[in-house]
Amino acid sequence: MRNLTVTAVNSYIKAIIGTDSNLTDISVEGEISNFKLHSSGHCYFTLKDSGGVLKCVMFRSSAQRLKFMPENGMQVEV
Repeated sequence: MRNLTVTAVNSYIKAIIGTDSNLTDISVEGEISNFKLHSSGHCYFTLKDSGGVLKCVMFRSSAQRLKFMPENGMQVEV
């Protein structure tokens, strides 16, 4: 078993995502759940479908440009 730092894991994942053509220029469809608008202005939520979940964050700079307020149960494309 190898022990890695958080930085090492993040760097590795970033390299994989950045070079995999299947993961660039995509959108993901799903249902919002566990939505939380933090006092910082960031939005935290889970995007889910019948087969899985993705934990998500939308930073304040993007959240400020929204034309709607996300809510649990909304079907979205991100």
